[in-house]
Amino acid sequence: MKNIILIIPAVCICAVSLAQLQRAVPSASLQNMTMPALVKVDDMNPFGRAGNNFVNSKSVADGDIGVSLVYDQQTNSSMPGRLFLWPDGSLSAVWMKSDVAGYPDRGTGYNYNNGTNWGAAPDARIESVKAGWPTISRWMGNGELVISHNATVDLVMNTRPVKGTGAWTEKMAPTSPSANAPLVWPAVITNGSNFQNIHILAMTRKVSNGGNIYRGLDGALLYYRSPDGGTTWDKQGIQFPGLDSSNYKGFDGDEYSWIEPHGDTIAFLCGGNWVDTFLMKSYDNGNTWTKVPILPNYYCKNPENHVTPRFICSDGSFSGVMDKNGVFHVAFGRMRALDDGTGHKYAPGTDGIVYWNSTMPVLDTAIVTDLDTLIAHHLCVGYVASDATGDTIVNFPSYGVSLSSFPQLVLDSYNNLYFIWSSVTVGNPSPDQYNYRHIWGRAWFNGKPAWSEMKDFNSDFIYIFQEYVYPSVARGMKNNNLQLLVQTSAQPGSNVKDPTIPVHNVNMQYREIPAADFITEGTAEAREGRGCLVGPGFPNPVAGTVTIPVYVDYPAHITIEVHDIMGEIKITSDRGMVNTGAAKFTIDCSSLEKGIYFYTIRIGGKSYTQKMVRE
Repeated sequence: MKNIILIIPAVCICAVSLAQLQRAVPSASLQNMTMPALVKVDDMNPFGRAGNNFVNSKSVADGDIGVSLVYDQQTNSSMPGRLFLWPDGSLSAVWMKSDVAGYPDRGTGYNYNNGTNWGAAPDARIESVKAGWPTISRWMGNGELVISHNATVDLVMNTRPVKGTGAWTEKMAPTSPSANAPLVWPAVITNGSNFQNIHILAMTRKVSNGGNIYRGLDGALLYYRSPDGGTTWDKQGIQFPGLDSSNYKGFDGDEYSWIEPHGDTIAFLCGGNWVDTFLMKSYDNGNTWTKVPILPNYYCKNPENHVTPRFICSDGSFSGVMDKNGVFHVAFGRMRALDDGTGHKYAPGTDGIVYWNSTMPVLDTAIVTDLDTLIAHHLCVGYVASDATGDTIVNFPSYGVSLSSFPQLVLDSYNNLYFIWSSVTVGNPSPDQYNYRHIWGRAWFNGKPAWSEMKDFNSDFIYIFQEYVYPSVARGMKNNNLQLLVQTSAQPGSNVKDPTIPVHNVNMQYREIPAADFITEGTAEAREGRGCLVGPGFPNPVAGTVTIPVYVDYPAHITIEVHDIMGEIKITSDRGMVNTGAAKFTIDCSSLEKGIYFYTIRIGGKSYTQKMVRE
């Protein structure tokens, strides 16, 4: 299979790296294959699944924190908030679990990390009723809130006043405005001085899922808000402006994603195969809303069995952040869909993570239609990459999304952007000849004109023959690390979503990814030492503290070592990721004996050493 080498000049915020990875091009048959649109339902038939035992939890290093067992689908499209990072470095994680055929015990698996260790893997859901699709958020100070949905009684709300400990209090709230169309697929955020404001997106149940038409929509996207932690709801069943039956036939499950709130600014992303892609934002805490178009879709009201050409759209998986300048950054999976007269269909061989930000105009469908053109216009974050041997895609199970999908975005305190996604990865296919999905990432470092190179975070041998899918990344950074929750398995694909995939075990794994790992050796921003300066320490000789000036022209991980004339290290200081520009580092040398020493500044993989005298 021919591989296309892309050499793109870096020209703007969304420019690609000069050292671009080759793209693995699927065969024409895989690219042009179409499948009937997956019916997004809450409960699938069990197909004779069997249960197994939980795995004990592990430390904050790579490890399993619980097992989802026979239930192996964590979302239909966008990943909801499943991992929450607290200011003190502790973590709360939730996922969907079930270990009984038919899923009568399905519900929220929960685990808590106190900053050092995870608790025991859960042996039961937190809800009293069968539930699914949990989202976790901070609530009423240092409490926790989990919203999920039940098959028959709308949304399930579980809260407790202290994170990581105590009993959960459960109630069914809020409720659907229509008894014949209960609420499903919730997504939640909280904000306010005490995290007392709860904001929920949820859908009325579709006809295909046992619901009914609501206000002319087969699946209406509704908004709920509580100003007092869920005691009362001052916004109930609100239909957003422009999201009604005059513009849409209906919405679908999980094709929307909240952006982390900033004060009274709240926003979410929405789109799918048969819905245009847009940002919905509010600057007054949900009282008024503005729709910002991202990618048009001219078939939003196209009914089933009416012929359309093959057209470009979103695959329904989104993630977004708002940076410190008020700019919204968005990533979503790219998809193609059509109707050949026999029903809505999609092309699972479509590839590409699309990038857009709110300083840009609406995306041109002609540009997004061709992946190479999208890359050339610096609007593609990621895609399936070829390897050194030139391997291409053999085959893949369908999750109902693109070959590269489930994006996650994180913004650090320096306004650097980190992108994570799950992508079909070439080489070492499974015994049933499916390529595995791995977790990939890249970054845009503030002030730099180029993306970092795409990186496979599961390229090591220990990850071989494992599927990594449904990534959920905590918002914010801990010790300059991204926090990742992901579903892993030896079997590609989801048996819940596709009964042709054999029954298999799945683990929920936690992993920390250092920000420095996004700087790949050989890329433009990793050319070690280029333009970096380390000045002489002052004062020198030193009696107490010494201040060392440093200038770096690219974001880099910095460590400082002080060693004696024999080379023995006396002081080590890890300063983490440092952004572009000048910085000063102070080292306390008062514990050193009098004599000659050397301090070494390590910037990425480059070392700078200077002499210092302790008087």
